[in-house]
Amino acid sequence: MCGIIGIIGGRPVSHLIYHSLFTIQHRGQSSAGMLTYDGNIHVTKDSGLVRDVFNEDKKIIKPGNIGIGHTRYSTAGMDDEESLKKNAQPEYLVNPFLAAVHNGNIYNCSELTTITNRKPRTDCDIQWLLLPMADELYKKELSPEIIFAACEKVMRQVKGSYSVLYIADSGEHPYLFAMTDPRKVRPLALGKSNGTYCLASETRVFKKINFEYVKDIPGGSVIVIDPKGKIYEKQIIKKQELPCMFEFVYFAKPDSRINGRSIHTTRQDIGRLLAQEQPAKADLVIPVPESGRRYAIGYSLESGIPLDEGIMKDKDERSFIQQTQEHREKVVEEGLSFLHAVLEGKRVVLVDDSIVRGTNIRKIIQGMKNVGAKEVHVRIGCPPLIAPCYLGIDMRSKKEFIARNNNGDIKTPDQIAKEIGADSLGYISISGLKKAIGFDVCKGCIDFPDGYPPEMREDVKKLFKNDKKGMRAYECL
Repeated sequence: MCGIIGIIGGRPVSHLIYHSLFTIQHRGQSSAGMLTYDGNIHVTKDSGLVRDVFNEDKKIIKPGNIGIGHTRYSTAGMDDEESLKKNAQPEYLVNPFLAAVHNGNIYNCSELTTITNRKPRTDCDIQWLLLPMADELYKKELSPEIIFAACEKVMRQVKGSYSVLYIADSGEHPYLFAMTDPRKVRPLALGKSNGTYCLASETRVFKKINFEYVKDIPGGSVIVIDPKGKIYEKQIIKKQELPCMFEFVYFAKPDSRINGRSIHTTRQDIGRLLAQEQPAKADLVIPVPESGRRYAIGYSLESGIPLDEGIMKDKDERSFIQQTQEHREKVVEEGLSFLHAVLEGKRVVLVDDSIVRGTNIRKIIQGMKNVGAKEVHVRIGCPPLIAPCYLGIDMRSKKEFIARNNNGDIKTPDQIAKEIGADSLGYISISGLKKAIGFDVCKGCIDFPDGYPPEMREDVKKLFKNDKKGMRAYECL
């Protein structure tokens, strides 16, 4: 999972991209980067947060009326510092000039090595969206029709999820263009302001830079924008869209919309349905900050149990997307404190968005009981996560899920409750989640393999079979 930005217009865009990157920082904390183009290539990228990478004005103010930006959450390649620097995006080629940023995951990289003679410069899967596209555009005078044809060829070769942005130039003038996978697993939206256009992972970007939302880009589509602001669009493959359910549950910020659906409202509706499906006798509803807040509001409204704040968050980092288990535990330990005056002697419904590894929730329950909570009943706004994601969420191995035992069998909620120290544990159902979102979604990680798009099921079963502990499953092929 990553955040991507692309802007083109009649004015310099680097400052717009820079400010936009902060609004998608939550989508990736491994590295950040920006590339602008004015006939010359101007690129800044490195491992670390946006504020660390862009720590000087000369790295922020760049010439060029077209540019792309990226915040990376690693789902391919190694996690050491050298690899994080090497795999930072944007990535680009000189002949032909082609630059790209990507959100998603390509899982048939081994197959794709046979279709190009170009050698990948990194082990990031962006290479398999960049190199085949470069082959198709090489020595061609660019036009929307040429770009559509190239995208169709690439779209029919790659397997996985992708919302990808490109800058291309054959000498006449540059184009900004985007391509989405046929199932539209990863979000992408278009905004505008006075002839300048922005493509972004989340609609919240448009509010930050005072752009107007135009539309969500459909699945299987290519959208091409020229420097004069003329837009060309073609849907190459039309299928039922299946956006990632984890976007709604965890990744997207509450002030964003996906396919017109408010993330804030969706999470609150999940909380209401969770209260109906998994009631509890309690004195207070307490959210895990900040991830459980909207779910807890919905749970409280539906159940009539008062909502209160019993946990204070001191550190603005996301534990799930930290690169190692050690880092995840450090974020939890250093980032939370518990309110004795609120929790002492109380029966509490503790509400969060999801449980993946159990790192966070186990320590939170212990912290609440240490300050006197009488009972802690955990309610979760996502069904049990039971399988790796092969489409862009870094859930590496089936053996790391708390919902599976060492033999790979699915645990009961009671078994998990005992393991994390909760008095009870209840999850939203798959049908309840789908009802709250309002349309079908990709749910392969909670309903394996049937929750994946039909055309991917045989592939993901092979990947699942090859799963080895500690590796990303798709790296075992």
